Amino acid sequence: MYTLIVVVAVGGNSLVCAIVLVNKRMRTVTNIFIVALCCSDILMALLCIPFTFVSNLLVLYWPFGEIMCPVVNFMQVSSVLMSALTLVGISFDRYAAIIYPLRPRTTKYQCGVAIAIIWALATGVSLPTAVTSKVMYNGSHGLCLEDWGDETQLYSYSLAIIILQYFLPLAVLIFTYGKIGYVIWIKRPPGEAEKKRDQRLAESKRKMVKMMIVVVVTYAVCWLPFHTLTMAGNRDPSIYNPPYMRIVWVCAHWLAMSNCCLNPIIYFWMNSKFRSSLRYLVRCLPCIQSDIKSSEYVVERRSGTYTTSLKSTFNNGCMQQRHV
Repeated sequence: MYTLIVVVAVGGNSLVCAIVLVNKRMRTVTNIFIVALCCSDILMALLCIPFTFVSNLLVLYWPFGEIMCPVVNFMQVSSVLMSALTLVGISFDRYAAIIYPLRPRTTKYQCGVAIAIIWALATGVSLPTAVTSKVMYNGSHGLCLEDWGDETQLYSYSLAIIILQYFLPLAVLIFTYGKIGYVIWIKRPPGEAEKKRDQRLAESKRKMVKMMIVVVVTYAVCWLPFHTLTMAGNRDPSIYNPPYMRIVWVCAHWLAMSNCCLNPIIYFWMNSKFRSSLRYLVRCLPCIQSDIKSSEYVVERRSGTYTTSLKSTFNNGCMQQRHV
């Protein structure tokens, strides 16, 4: 089950990144945020799952050496923070675009700056974990733990991390997407000069918002049991003593880790552009067909004129982007 998560998370998120990087039409601000989210999910799959699985479930001690202990703990906390804060960044971008449509849109440069700030913030907040993590021995084998010297400090920091990783982002996401949902589904925008165009744009916005709401709900459901168990365990470590708590912990941890493999599935399921780009990418990379020429024209009526765009052409199994 853990191997399935790693394979799907690394493969699926890598495909999403490749689609956005290869296809210029997919390089929107929202998709750039999604690429950042995919990178944090890949880090989570590679660093949170294998090390935790081996040390906590297979050998029941830390076998990876003293250097890897602070590195792994630090990357685990920071990758989860990156994911949560990136979701907040996406919600702010959608909120500004839909609630204030007349304001200038977020540029790709501003998006890059926002991602850099998110990663810097996640790194800074996670630094105490790296400083306090070390292998603590009890006999011949040791465990990778945070040594704060004071249980109150450990509980306070753990509570702060859970608030920043889960409860605060979730509150922001509920507010932003709640307001967005009210505007695009209940409140009608004034002055629809071109009804068909407005309906098309509104439908595109609804699809994107639906997809991101599903991503947020999935994040909330997947992480809630594990965060609840962690908070209770930090407050009273004796809750882990009953034998059945091992199974409870495994189930909660697996559900939390599964979040990093569910996001790409949601993208391909709910976004037709990702699905069509995936089909083209699959044709291109393995060179399945030696001589394919596929021209797909989309005709749109804009202000009384027609715009024709050639979406993609395949020659000898390789994609070439052309625009008419």
